[in-house]
Amino acid sequence: MNKAEWNIGFYSSLFTTLFAILYIISQLIIGIDMPETQKDQFFILLPSLFLAPSFLIMVVSVHSLAEAERKIWSHIGIVFATAYFIFVSIIYLTELTVTLPHTLAGNEVSVDLLRYVPKKFLTGVYALGYTCMSLSTLFAAGVFYKERLEFWIKRFFVLNGILAPIILLTNCTP
Repeated sequence: MNKAEWNIGFYSSLFTTLFAILYIISQLIIGIDMPETQKDQFFILLPSLFLAPSFLIMVVSVHSLAEAERKIWSHIGIVFATAYFIFVSIIYLTELTVTLPHTLAGNEVSVDLLRYVPKKFLTGVYALGYTCMSLSTLFAAGVFYKERLEFWIKRFFVLNGILAPIILLTNCTP
């Protein structure tokens, strides 16, 4: 393990945690429902926009630091983390740079298809993205097995991983 790999892994994990906490705080402040105001939408989307790349870098770091015989698990994790990054980044950038400005200008109808509201196209893409994130952690958990800290990381990764079907089901019901 070289110092750069360790530092990148540490800081990407730290930022992933920070942006996840900021998202959770924003969600708790506005409530469990979809964001209703543009301000709420902005404060939900901004930490999420930064969560996506920090999570992907974290999973790449896990792969870089994994033992050779366990790299297959982290490699699969990278594939799903990349899909997560792409799906949710498209959503967040679309909402922040297209939908939100049109809505603020009173042209909400022109971006109706792109609005992040229940049972719309982007909500399905969002669910697919977070399903990929969950699958990423589920597979990457296979890297951890030795020390006490690794035991807890594996548990958190698996717990996040088993959310995948729940995320999909909540977005597939009428």
